[in-house]
Amino acid sequence: MIELTRFDGTRFYVNVEFIEFVETTPDTVVSLIDHKKLLVRESAADVVQRIADYHRQIAQRAPSRIVAMQRWNEMRHDADEQDAETGDAD
Repeated sequence: MIELTRFDGTRFYVNVEFIEFVETTPDTVVSLIDHKKLLVRESAADVVQRIADYHRQIAQRAPSRIVAMQRWNEMRHDADEQDAETGDAD
């Protein structure tokens, strides 16, 4: 999620996965996939930069999650093999 600011100064967070596009009309409007529109103080370029930063941050975390998932899959595979050998398979 990224933090944005409404014109009244209140801050809020929006899930970047729901952003369809960002435009300047001349104010910055963030359009969501459910057709809601958010009018924000940030420039369109700033919103796009925050989205890019968010994706970069997620990509940096991905390798550790991939390793964890691989280890889990290996453990599950080993357990399945043991179940097959002992006849305890589901």
